[in-house]
Amino acid sequence: MIPDRIMRKIERCLALSSSANANEAGIALRQAQKLMDEYGLTRLDVAASSIEEKSVGSKSGKTPPNYLVVLASMVADGFGTEAIYSVRYSRQGYIGSWSFIGPDGSPRISGYAYTVLQRRLLQDRKQYQESLPARLKRTTKIRRADAFAEAWLAAVKKQVIPAAPTEEARQAIEHYLSRHHDNLEDLTGRATGELRRHDRSALTAGYEAGRSVQLHQAVEQRYTEVLTHD
Repeated sequence: MIPDRIMRKIERCLALSSSANANEAGIALRQAQKLMDEYGLTRLDVAASSIEEKSVGSKSGKTPPNYLVVLASMVADGFGTEAIYSVRYSRQGYIGSWSFIGPDGSPRISGYAYTVLQRRLLQDRKQYQESLPARLKRTTKIRRADAFAEAWLAAVKKQVIPAAPTEEARQAIEHYLSRHHDNLEDLTGRATGELRRHDRSALTAGYEAGRSVQLHQAVEQRYTEVLTHD
């Protein structure tokens, strides 16, 4: 384990190596190379040390529903992060969580965005499901509620402008993942049941509900509240 102070010193030296002062830049670069050789580090190792990871709870178990997978992916795209799902077992059963990974504080913002949107999505989905006729089968209610949620996300996604990380950040994220999460597998969410003719109203209701969500306002308000209480 490389001490944080060493990593920070290498980062400072690499930053100074781009100085307009050639003599200062040369000294800083040699110092950085000396420390990297001493500890067996590459430039990617140093870049990966600045990558952060923020985990937030997911209201799902061993396999998340497809709409929460879509939500995590949408948030990751919007803030230039990578999202990975993990699960642990407790006495209450399987408990899932999402980890957002990236540079410059973006994982923290991604985590707050996911938390805010998940809360609103699940509230709207529950309210819609409870509004369905009592005579419907439970499986029918769940299928329509899932369809509602996916349409809700389709409307919200129109507000998201993808923020692709720089090539340097992308490589650093990949290196971080290879060192800290080397056993990742592709995730397939729990699919919504095949829709039937009378389910189409769920799509319309979900899309209309999603259009009322003010994405940036909700995220900024929640993020400000959290910062205030830190």
